[in-house]
Amino acid sequence: MSGGGRRILVNTLYRGLADLGSKLATTVLFVLMARRLGGAQFGVFTFALSLVTLVTVLGDFGQNSVLTREVARDRSQLDRHFVNNLLLKLMLAVPALALAIAVVSAASTDSETRTVVALLGTAVVIELLRDTCFAVFQAYERLAFIPLALISQRFLTTIVGAVALFLGAGVVAVAAIYLAGAAVAFVIAISLVFGKIARPRLEPDPRIWKPLMRAALPIGLAGVFGTVLFRVDMSMLAAFKSKAVVGQYAAAYRLFEATLFVGWSIGAAVYPAFARLTPRTTPQVGAVFERAIKFVLLVTAPAAIGATILAKPIVDLVYGSPYREAITSLLLLGPAICLYPVAYLSGLLLVARDRQRILTIVLGIVAVENIVGNLVLIPWLSLDGAALGTSVSQLLATVPLVIYAARVCGGVDWRRILAGPTLAAGGCAAAMGALFARPLFAAAAGLALYVVLVVTFERKAFPDDLQGVLDLLRRRPGGSAPLPGPDLPNAP
Repeated sequence: MSGGGRRILVNTLYRGLADLGSKLATTVLFVLMARRLGGAQFGVFTFALSLVTLVTVLGDFGQNSVLTREVARDRSQLDRHFVNNLLLKLMLAVPALALAIAVVSAASTDSETRTVVALLGTAVVIELLRDTCFAVFQAYERLAFIPLALISQRFLTTIVGAVALFLGAGVVAVAAIYLAGAAVAFVIAISLVFGKIARPRLEPDPRIWKPLMRAALPIGLAGVFGTVLFRVDMSMLAAFKSKAVVGQYAAAYRLFEATLFVGWSIGAAVYPAFARLTPRTTPQVGAVFERAIKFVLLVTAPAAIGATILAKPIVDLVYGSPYREAITSLLLLGPAICLYPVAYLSGLLLVARDRQRILTIVLGIVAVENIVGNLVLIPWLSLDGAALGTSVSQLLATVPLVIYAARVCGGVDWRRILAGPTLAAGGCAAAMGALFARPLFAAAAGLALYVVLVVTFERKAFPDDLQGVLDLLRRRPGGSAPLPGPDLPNAP
């Protein structure tokens, strides 16, 4: 396996560690909130988080993607992008957050909701600044630093939040704890940039803000549309239904969101390679894209099958009987578990190859479809309509993005990508369905059969792909595998 391939896999492991650890911690906190606060207050928290994420989406209007792409190609660009990235985020996000707080206050929302919106909104702005540091780590392919900041934030928030909940704290206290965790993560991240990566000049240059925003505009619009796809359903549900119903949907949605780290992790590792490689380099960009898509499908397929077939025992186990209304929503969200990472990686490839306009158009059309769909589905099917709308919209986004990404690569081998995951997924679904009456046994048997089928098929059909993963699993990050760093040469 080439050194470049090992570097991508090791970086995937580091980013996966960060996202998996943070998702586990966040999921624990949300489960505790759902159980301790009840559906209404849990609905307040999830509504506020969705709202502030929507209104502050302009804060990262594609600047991070531009920073990573340009610095991955030329490290000297860090001085130009870093401080201006931070300032542009503040200039865009803070007024939007202030407007959102004013609108919530004018709508005569209760004081508790207004306070939670303000606290979570401030936290999200700080997380935008933290993500600038993460973009630097990604450009330098030093993703080992991301777990230090992200896991610290999530575990601190979860531990302190859990203690507060058990002591009787309410939703406002949890929101304040969330804000404190975000501040700690930003301090850690920026310290790592200056202490371990580089010391970018802190000299703002307003003259380059316009060209930077022009370069980021298509990516930013795509980000806005993508955020609409993921957040508008919660806000629209809150407009039509009670806080308790929003809490039920949030319970199912959080389980779906807990799987998104797979696409993020692999995307963070391959994005610099997508930016450097072309269909004429060695390795070809298409080869990296093929293996990335294949890997996310292999990882997410059993989760999607489990969410679809075993939705009832999963919800009962995680949340308990008060959240039975979330069962059908989780089932309907199941397909999106596989679709999202495929669309995400396809979009990243388009951005890395300067084809972001395609991404913007596709997500813009689907975002409009999602809003219209929710206007029909939510009054008709309530929270299940929101879940159905999410999966349908994700399918509509995934198909064209994959097609365009394949064209940019110069073509891909679909048999190599789909054969193993499809074969193993069929066996996994059959096992889980046959053993449905014993859910824990069904999950264990389905996963075991899935692994056996994947290893058996890939060993015979595509041994190089399997060997690459096995090589990574035999290595310990920080051990014999070369760590990614600024001293490593760029790919041709």
